[in-house]
Amino acid sequence: MPIETITKNGRRRYRWTFERVIEGKRVRKTKVIPAGLSAAEADKLGRQWDAEVYAVETGIKKPVVTIGECVRLHFQDEGSGWKDFTTRSQVMEKYAAEYEDQDALDLYEWSVRFTGYMRASVDRSGNPKKPMNDKTISNTLGYIRAAIKYAHKKGKVAHDETGKLVIPKFSNERHIYKGRREMLQIARACTHRETRAAIRVAFYSGMRLSEILRAAVTREGYSLSTTKNGRPRLVPIHPRIAVIARRIRFTIRPSKLKDEWNKARAKAGYPDLRFHDLRHSAASEMINAGIDLYTVGGVLGHKTPASTKRYAHLVTDRLAEAVSKIGKGK
Repeated sequence: MPIETITKNGRRRYRWTFERVIEGKRVRKTKVIPAGLSAAEADKLGRQWDAEVYAVETGIKKPVVTIGECVRLHFQDEGSGWKDFTTRSQVMEKYAAEYEDQDALDLYEWSVRFTGYMRASVDRSGNPKKPMNDKTISNTLGYIRAAIKYAHKKGKVAHDETGKLVIPKFSNERHIYKGRREMLQIARACTHRETRAAIRVAFYSGMRLSEILRAAVTREGYSLSTTKNGRPRLVPIHPRIAVIARRIRFTIRPSKLKDEWNKARAKAGYPDLRFHDLRHSAASEMINAGIDLYTVGGVLGHKTPASTKRYAHLVTDRLAEAVSKIGKGK
């Protein structure tokens, strides 16, 4: 029988098996039928898969390259160099059943269905699940797109059809800026010496947390041999943190610092403020002081002007303030 009933993770599922001799060659394939299908639906899908395998083996139809094959190739060849390898592995494993057997050249309708499934509050078996937001969906489809593009580059996929993927758009920008007074409130509420120092350095330098913890102090400033954009960077030391630069050497673990930050921000009355918002605040302070966007981007280490455009509205606000003063002079 091509379709048989099995138990997988304590639930009844159907499994398709193809085993036949075609033109003197024994062909055997097996796959678990997607959850939620009835016996009749599973049998119909099994017959469809039978026909596809037979067509491929007899040369009537070219072999289908699946998204699952693309993902495995991408991980095998490139995975060791990814900083987010663990996160990406967990995501891909979680949704493997949704993309494993999907044709890598037939992406439009599949991506629409996949997005709908991720947004749904129940799984294929009708059990409750957590709906995913558009950022998570976009990231997941981004991983899949990268895998298919890599497979195309390696000659595994005939055409790059990733342009047909329907990927939700989302805004990743946060416009939360705090001034020196709020920063000092949080720093004073912090009882951990290194964390307190890191808060001040973040505000007066615009450096990321990871950069603060590994920056080397030189006469010219904070020296970063490598940064997010792949280039070295030198950040001048603000006079207000010169003593910190001389006396503090950061040895704290990032996780410990975040714990101390969370306690301090809550105590100071800013429970939703992220440490990274201090970097945005540094940009805001520079722009409000009349520094142009190009220079601000240089301080923050942006590789392209596009990264600095998120602060463009601050310049507009400052110009509006200037225009409002027209005619108010003596």
